[in-house]
Amino acid sequence: MIGLFFGSFNPIHKGHVGIAKHILDNKLCSEVWFVVSPQNPMKKDTDLMDEIKRAEMVATAIANEDGMKLCDVELKMPKPSYTVDTLRKLSVDYPQLQFAVIMGEDNLPYFHFWKDYNGICENYRILVYPRSYAHTTDEFGAKEMECGNILRIDAPLFPVSSTMIREMIKRGDEVREYLPDGVAELLNCN
Repeated sequence: MIGLFFGSFNPIHKGHVGIAKHILDNKLCSEVWFVVSPQNPMKKDTDLMDEIKRAEMVATAIANEDGMKLCDVELKMPKPSYTVDTLRKLSVDYPQLQFAVIMGEDNLPYFHFWKDYNGICENYRILVYPRSYAHTTDEFGAKEMECGNILRIDAPLFPVSSTMIREMIKRGDEVREYLPDGVAELLNCN
């Protein structure tokens, strides 16, 4: 099974790579593909870096990581990109493969708002990793419970987010400790 780690990766950080490593180390997926999303249809992010630059950062971050690769399929699709459309395209392009969606716990309460979330539930496994600021056990609603393909994974918490990194950069703070090798140079961080 291929894990599809969707995200803006604005920028990619060590937490993203750490989640992918956990999934691979625990044999939840044989590979993790980082799907760079040009624009999340549910977010209006005015600080969004150029999508080609974000894809370059992802490629740099995972260049030496076994089982991880960049997937730029959404960069070639109509915008905004919807997960279900990407899943369908990849399933047609790679009929021999099975795909799973890798999702942060903070997205779970909104999952039933996704385009054709039922189609995603019926056809794809959904791996949900914990986020330190999102505890959805009590919020895990009836609509999400109807989806029998959701698996919460016991991944470690990473105390970093792309938003935090962007705010630190604006303040002139050092961010290298949170970024995979080579990404700080692409961000022009000292």
